[in-house]
Amino acid sequence: MQKKLIALAIAGLSGAALAQSNVTIYGVADATFDIINVSGGSAALSGNTPNFTRVSTNGSRLGFKGTENLGNGLTALFQFESNANFDNSASTLGTSRDSFAGLSGNFGKVILGNLSTPTRAFSALLDVNAGNDGIGTNYALLGKLGGALANAGKGVPAFGADASRSATSASLFDTRFSNAIAYTTPSFSGLQATAAYMANENKTDTSGAKLNTSAYDLGLNYNNGPVLVGLTYAKVTEKNDVTGSAPYGSGALKTYLGSDQKLRELRLGGSYDFGVATLRALYAQTKADGSLNDVKQTVWGIGGTYNVTTNGKLTAQYYHAGDLDKSTGADDNTGAKFCTLGYEHSLSKRTLLKANYAYLKNDEKTSTNGFGGGYDFGKNSSGFAGDDIKLSGLQVGLRHSF
Repeated sequence: MQKKLIALAIAGLSGAALAQSNVTIYGVADATFDIINVSGGSAALSGNTPNFTRVSTNGSRLGFKGTENLGNGLTALFQFESNANFDNSASTLGTSRDSFAGLSGNFGKVILGNLSTPTRAFSALLDVNAGNDGIGTNYALLGKLGGALANAGKGVPAFGADASRSATSASLFDTRFSNAIAYTTPSFSGLQATAAYMANENKTDTSGAKLNTSAYDLGLNYNNGPVLVGLTYAKVTEKNDVTGSAPYGSGALKTYLGSDQKLRELRLGGSYDFGVATLRALYAQTKADGSLNDVKQTVWGIGGTYNVTTNGKLTAQYYHAGDLDKSTGADDNTGAKFCTLGYEHSLSKRTLLKANYAYLKNDEKTSTNGFGGGYDFGKNSSGFAGDDIKLSGLQVGLRHSF
């Protein structure tokens, strides 16, 4: 009898442990061989290599996520996700991608951690590439203000993640917010809103080094059947009395904004799924104002996909960045053009082969636009500057999700 009771107790404890959480290990292994060509502009060709090849692991990742049913419609949830850059031996696992803990229920969802904001997530939905990865992503032009700080006397803040020949070149608004909290409403027949706030954890009152950076990002999406429409608005505020030009901020805010500077980003777009094809469009306006200078830039883009076979899909998109519009007048030749053409072939539900060609042309005074999958021009690359640079790339490889 005693042995039976012990066995029943052990079984009960095991059942309770199993009911506590539902954990999933998941990830993406995405590897491509890239052929990159740089032309135009004497600064681009002076002392640098205009053509090179590379292996990119794009948005490869490894993650753990789980939920626990707390009863009464309440669920605890968590996610730890890291980049998995396996094209060299320097990759380390951490929580560099979307990682959070939170609660969900009839009220919606609240999460805290390192988060993709509504602006970033919405633009990724409208990109035509699988996983919004690789050299063909719309990150190439969005939210960058033409990189005007690289040209002396422009007085425009430079911002965005540091980039190299194998790194990501995305704007501040297309990176994740660290130290962030976000609330997402329930879906009302496809209509859903999200609000995210990045805390000013880096605040300091030390004289000569005062710093106070915070941000918020709001999004409203309607996603019902073949129709997707969205509107997002983000604002980053930084106040400081720091002298010098070293970047500062925390997490995604690796940026130099200047004292009492504000950055704003508005995006409006949508897509329609015809079944055999999709059509997408996006309008974005970036604006900086404050103690440095007032300037804004408009970027718009269109894209689409077409299923040529049951397993094969063509992808294409075109994005255009207009000239900077400053408070003192327009600044000519500070825009850029970007286009891509690709093909994706599914070998299974989780594995696809892909090929993508991308072309980006910076205007004469544009210096820091680069492919979304790497190679940023200007302050973060090997001495490349603007001067009418043209960048083209061919990328072929495989993407596997598990």
